[in-house]
Amino acid sequence: MQLLVTRPQPQADEWVAALRAQQVNAQALPLIAIAAEGEAAVGAAWAALDAKRLLVFVSPNAVSTFFARRPRASAWPAQLQAACTGPGTARALRDAGVPAAQIVAPANDATQFDSEALWQRLVAQPWAGERVLVVRGDGGREWLGERLRDAGAQTEIVRAYRRHRGTGEPETKR
Repeated sequence: MQLLVTRPQPQADEWVAALRAQQVNAQALPLIAIAAEGEAAVGAAWAALDAKRLLVFVSPNAVSTFFARRPRASAWPAQLQAACTGPGTARALRDAGVPAAQIVAPANDATQFDSEALWQRLVAQPWAGERVLVVRGDGGREWLGERLRDAGAQTEIVRAYRRHRGTGEPETKR
């Protein structure tokens, strides 16, 4: 039996490598692909980071496409938190240079990795008047943004990528 990993690249290869390390016969079959977009909006977001309290990244793809447009001299602001719903996105944030102490995410042993689990980590903080930016692709759930707005935050969305049909072909073994 073979397990097909349908995540987009490069996450598909990461999953396949981890599964193979556990002796699982796995192969990448990316059904969607990721393309960066929103260059002007992402650039404007980088220019306004100092005015934000929180950036929420919905996936490793949100991290990679956002940080790919990071201005050369830009440092991650000391007061800015980065939030995410799971360990893969938290790892991508650390790899991009966000200090671990500024990353808010569900615990690695959480029973779920989603907006609801992240909200449990954020709900106790005061959000009235705070500015929050959600970095995501085209479409997506509004649930977390709605909770933040209900708590008084001013939320914005920046589309850093779009999804499109993947090749539907298995990746060649590496």
